[in-house]
Amino acid sequence: MFQHVVVPIDDSEAAWRAVPIAARMASAVDGKLDVVTVVDRVGEVENEQMTLRTGLERLGKLSVDARADVLVHDSIATAIAEHVESLNGAIVVMSSHGHGRSASVLGSTTDDVLRELYGPVVVVGPQVADDAGALDGSYVVPLDGSPLAAAVLPIVTAWSVEFGGTPWLLEVIDANAVTPSDMQDSAYVARRARETKRTTGHEVQFEAVHHKHPAQAITQFVEQNGASLVFATTHGRTGMSRLRSGSVAADIVRHARCPVVLHRPPELPG
Repeated sequence: MFQHVVVPIDDSEAAWRAVPIAARMASAVDGKLDVVTVVDRVGEVENEQMTLRTGLERLGKLSVDARADVLVHDSIATAIAEHVESLNGAIVVMSSHGHGRSASVLGSTTDDVLRELYGPVVVVGPQVADDAGALDGSYVVPLDGSPLAAAVLPIVTAWSVEFGGTPWLLEVIDANAVTPSDMQDSAYVARRARETKRTTGHEVQFEAVHHKHPAQAITQFVEQNGASLVFATTHGRTGMSRLRSGSVAADIVRHARCPVVLHRPPELPG
């Protein structure tokens, strides 16, 4: 699992919203918290170090003490990935609405970091509640019937075993789709739930809903069930393009009131 939590910071206020959530995650695993920023010139290190320390002081008391690091590299994503790999057991928690030199906007830096890392990235969107992100809470896992979307399930399984979270496997079915009379809408997620329960030994919930807007249905489900985390694969898709090109994942990040654990399967093309 992870013992370090790394939060990339740029020159925006929004980027700092991820720090308290990351600190609680680090505290839950008796781990450490690194707040990092990336510069491309050594001469900027001292000023950026001071900026990080000032930002941490402004946040006040956190669940764990944070270390401030300034990384020097011409690629933000590569610098973050190399830092994570050097810690031997770390995860990135980052805001999705940073701006400026190292903008953490989903589809740019976040996507670049996902490409560089083998592990998931926890993304904190603009609607995330201050107390969200509990590791032992309820996990909503959107599935669309494709192997790519299901690629996040091993991560869900590992986290639920390690932290005691309860997965909810959710399939959003097109509002106009007609299910054959000899099948249930929830047949696919029910099967996946049984498989996950056999692996973990823990209870796994499932649900299928009809809706023409997958992201809206997912965020409503998150809200109704008080979920602490959403687990989603970027670029999950079927022939019906239900979860394609990361667009649904991006919409979930924008609207969900809890962080989204994003996974980019390594078999996807660059």
